Amino acid sequence: MEAILYVLASKFLDNEELEAIKEAITMTKLGQMIWDDAIEKGRREAAERYSRLILILNKENKNDLIIKIASDPEYRETLYKKYGI
Repeated sequence: MEAILYVLASKFLDNEELEAIKEAITMTKLGQMIWDDAIEKGRREAAERYSRLILILNKENKNDLIIKIASDPEYRETLYKKYGI
């Protein structure tokens, strides 16, 4: 249903009207609930990813790297890529 609404809105409304609708949707309770759910899902996925990396490093006896990933987000991203997480 949402997809149909978006397609119709983008086809028949100009940018100014789309912005007005965007504001109206984000101000609704439903819009806020959808936003909150998306944020919570992102947090859960990030926590699961972080936990998986810690478990891998612990299994490989690389406990010194656990401290490093906690303080260095860029290095953490490097290890996520290295381990395919």
